Amino acid sequence: MDDLETQGDSEDHSRVIIHIDMDYFYAQVEEVLDPSLRDKPVGVKQRTVVVTSNYIAREFGIKKMMLIGEAKKLCPELVLVNGEDLTKYRQMSVRINEIMHKFTPNVEKLGLDENFLDITKEVCQKLEQHDNIGQFVENVDGYIHPPIEISSGLTAREAFRSACYCGCDRRLILATHMAKEIRNCIFQELGLKCTAGISHNKLLAKLVGSINKHNKQTVLLPNYGAEFVASLGPVKSLTGIGEKTAQVLEDCGIRTVRELQEITLENLCKRLGHEQASKLKEMAFGKDDTPVKQTGKPKSVGLEDSCSAISIRADAEDKFRHLLVRLVKNIADDGRIPIAIKVTVRKHDSVKKTSHRECKQDKILPSYFRHKDCKLVLADGAQEKILATIMKVFERMVDLRQPFNITLLGLSFFKFQERKVGLKSIANYLIKKSDIEVQSITNLSNEALILSDSSTSNKSFSVAMDCDQLSSAGFSDSASIASLSGSESDAEPSPKKCRRLVTYLARKKESLFTAASEDDLSSPSKLRVAEMRLNSKEYDQEASHSLDIPSSSKSWGGFVKNHLSSSTPKTSPLATISNSSNTDPTSFSAETDLPPNVDHEVFNALPTDVQQELLQNWRLGNTSQSSSEATISSATAGSSKNTLHRYFVKNT
Repeated sequence: MDDLETQGDSEDHSRVIIHIDMDYFYAQVEEVLDPSLRDKPVGVKQRTVVVTSNYIAREFGIKKMMLIGEAKKLCPELVLVNGEDLTKYRQMSVRINEIMHKFTPNVEKLGLDENFLDITKEVCQKLEQHDNIGQFVENVDGYIHPPIEISSGLTAREAFRSACYCGCDRRLILATHMAKEIRNCIFQELGLKCTAGISHNKLLAKLVGSINKHNKQTVLLPNYGAEFVASLGPVKSLTGIGEKTAQVLEDCGIRTVRELQEITLENLCKRLGHEQASKLKEMAFGKDDTPVKQTGKPKSVGLEDSCSAISIRADAEDKFRHLLVRLVKNIADDGRIPIAIKVTVRKHDSVKKTSHRECKQDKILPSYFRHKDCKLVLADGAQEKILATIMKVFERMVDLRQPFNITLLGLSFFKFQERKVGLKSIANYLIKKSDIEVQSITNLSNEALILSDSSTSNKSFSVAMDCDQLSSAGFSDSASIASLSGSESDAEPSPKKCRRLVTYLARKKESLFTAASEDDLSSPSKLRVAEMRLNSKEYDQEASHSLDIPSSSKSWGGFVKNHLSSSTPKTSPLATISNSSNTDPTSFSAETDLPPNVDHEVFNALPTDVQQELLQNWRLGNTSQSSSEATISSATAGSSKNTLHRYFVKNT
């Protein structure tokens, strides 16, 4: 016997898993929606079969997926409810899931009516934080498997301790009380009953819950996993073993779980391969180390409707229109936007008496959807556009030139994209972290350029990073304003567009930067913004030169003063410069720190760091002015443009 077999039940018991299974879910939802059905045999039908029924109907012998005709013979009083539209079941499943998340975030969804919960962390916290937890770890709430014999005289706690000494007894017993609390909460809020299984792994929790059904719960004693699984009988009773695997095992002479435990791993590998054989052997001994995976939103949402034979395109289009309306309602609360649609068609061959199912897909635009009152709805005119796409896909599968019979149509949305707003917008996703750090883009709330509301243009640009919308402030160059607004069309603040704004202002105010060279007019790629070294120390180390601002800059300064969001600094660097003017012959005096053609009021409206850099530039420019007038003119424009250019980029 191999090592796996000899280990038996030597599995880690550190986890605490609960499996919740809703009782006769579809039929129970119908009873909640229509209380008059509670005392009647109820079946939920889809197409020609009864997919599920309540326990009253099951007493007549009605089983899942039984034909409607056969079910009616067994129970003529059977009330059949149409369950082809799953909307109400999905909505109830979401509410169940929300309740479970109140107890733990570790919830894994299995279909609409089953969930795994890993409450290990919550149980351990309760044991550590509460001293008076003793009463809850002495008595089990619900059933114990295997049942404790009354003649043994053991209490529940003693039975657990006799089975295992690792300390799992306190965790599992406390878990039974938490499972009861979860079930009570579901019943009180939704009126639904459910069954629970509790164990140290997912496989055993699911299997042991089925021992006592209908509004009951069962906990498995530790170290009884292998014995419990062997008692289940046929191998198909193990979760994950279907008809095909069962047939392969039967060909190997394995029909029961006990026989699966007894066969050597080597012999099983010859027929199934090492990976599958090892997995089956572990399951046979009740071993399962798979984690509870927190379930996200579904990857696809779809609807299918069987129908009487459709042989006309118009009938198919009408059916698709109704399916589309229902499908959009099903994803209204999802929040994500689908960008692809799949069309399903089942064609019936009346001659061969066979049916063929086929699926094809196509993309759809995100602009077909919009959010209204926190729900996803179709945009104006989008229904007909999507329907046109659906029919185009339909015609790829069905030759309209030949007779056809369609017995089923289906639609599915998939390839969802999350709705991006605020800091999660696509603009912020595209901006590299290095660029954000270099340009101080995150300081929008403190340093953003706020343009005047009294603009002559009605165009506005949405801000990608939760800023207020900015109007175009009367500028004819709307592209320049877009770079300031942070709109999604400009993922990164464009140096070129910031330069265009400064150039525009200079041109309007009698050519502020008339001496700019051709090299200065070039703009690096938007994808290499970080290489501009904006707002970096490298700029501070570069040689700067003087700036010659025309006298008409006073009016331009009014624009800056009125529209900069930064407040006027309380202290000015003028005093610092003037204090050193006596020792430095190139410095300005206290009365003439600024060039004569610079407006003092406008200068004081600039941030302190910008003031200091401009003063430094003017001082250096004054020193070198006597050496080369032509060089000064060119360098001045470049240096000043860098200063203002950095300022505008920093604040957008």
